[in-house]
Amino acid sequence: MIKWFIQHQWKQETRSSIWQKNVALNIIIGFFMLIMLMYILILGVFLDRILEDVVKGVNADITLSKIIIYYFILSFMMRFFLQSLPAMEIIPYLHLRIKRSTIGWFMIFKSLTSFFNFIPFLLFLPFALGYMTEEFSGLQAFIWFISIYLFELTINFKLIYFKRKFTLNPKLILLLISIMALLIVLDKFDLFSISEISLWYFSQLNTNWLWVFLPLLSTVSLVFWNLNLIRKNSYLDDLSPKKTEGENLSAKLNLLQNFGKTGELILGEIKLILRNKRSKSVVYLIPFFLLYGLFFYPQEAYKETPGILVFVGIFVTGGFLIAYGQYLMAWESSHFDFILSSNIGIQDYFKAKYFLLVIPTLILYFFTIPYMYFGMKIFWINLAALFYNLGVNAPLLLFTASFNKKRMDLSKGAMMNYQGVGANNFVLVIPLLAVPALIYWPVSTFFGFVPAVLTLGGLGVFGLLFNQSFIKMAVKNFQKKRYLIAEGYRQRG
Repeated sequence: MIKWFIQHQWKQETRSSIWQKNVALNIIIGFFMLIMLMYILILGVFLDRILEDVVKGVNADITLSKIIIYYFILSFMMRFFLQSLPAMEIIPYLHLRIKRSTIGWFMIFKSLTSFFNFIPFLLFLPFALGYMTEEFSGLQAFIWFISIYLFELTINFKLIYFKRKFTLNPKLILLLISIMALLIVLDKFDLFSISEISLWYFSQLNTNWLWVFLPLLSTVSLVFWNLNLIRKNSYLDDLSPKKTEGENLSAKLNLLQNFGKTGELILGEIKLILRNKRSKSVVYLIPFFLLYGLFFYPQEAYKETPGILVFVGIFVTGGFLIAYGQYLMAWESSHFDFILSSNIGIQDYFKAKYFLLVIPTLILYFFTIPYMYFGMKIFWINLAALFYNLGVNAPLLLFTASFNKKRMDLSKGAMMNYQGVGANNFVLVIPLLAVPALIYWPVSTFFGFVPAVLTLGGLGVFGLLFNQSFIKMAVKNFQKKRYLIAEGYRQRG
């Protein structure tokens, strides 16, 4: 029966018009994914040397045992926001003579194909085969790797429950992020050290292999727990969309209707964002956009590299703008013909799109202000990056939106889903992120920090002052291409 399920999934993927019409794009994406996997493998091969260089005088296995807990936290957060749960694929089988337990087992096995489940083989298996076999025995190295992989599977199966409960309540998502952040802060100031707990466990594991049963028992118990959860909730009433707090929030935003046609259009798109899986995935990524700076700002080397801080600043302050704005009209591709034929002014339509990019960007900027902890230089660069995003990148996204003619299915998640993605989306990232860094770098090199920041921010202020003119340019470009766009959106492949 499982083999039958796999055949169905394979035929569904290979026979879809999306797969057949985007062979070139799939090859390009596959190439970039292969490069990324090679980078992870190279990191795994040289992981022992990297750890010994970073923490001198300490064995690599001890350092890794302390920080691997952060890898698991990061893995859980990445899975939560990026890994989709194909629960709706159960529906076509519910009326057939198939046991719900069989469907449950298929869902369990399918979750194992997640990209994240293969990372330990590339990142930690080379470390186990190389460093661990030299420092310990081959059996201990094997037990060490198996325990790590079992912890990864524990996260995978725990996610099924969390994903079901937390996505229906955004407050729980914020609570989860707060708990994770609190644990990291407590560890940072030695108030409650999760890294020491991690070190203690793997130290015990190296002396007594029976500790491997801890992740084994947690994995097995979560498998049967999720199997029971899927079996009990495999009914149409459970799988049908329920009214979430996001929809209740959109109902409270009806005051936007007081701002005329533009306000009504903004309200309609907010409801679209909150009610659909693909668009909500962008909202779920906002914490990663805001926290991206933590990978760079604590490193002194990056603070002295011209252009890097600008690149990070553009991404941190404009992550939502870039992620959502690249598909500005594609979000409404399923009812785009209605927009063309209805009594909606194109000028109002683009104004609504503009404010939908600008207002969240301005609000989210205030969450980046604490980065001044790493220096006022970062604060001023982020402020200039904010103005550049509002004045340059936002109008640029309005203009380039007319070049995206690929239909987007909002009912599907974003993880490993490239439906609606075109080559122009990859190309567009260059002017959005790289150009401001290239503007800042020569000015900073020849004239100093202050003129470079003023130049970058000044371009943004100029764009804000003349935003109406840029919106008119975007409208004019759209009017030339609107029928080609509509024709592209009608193609369901």
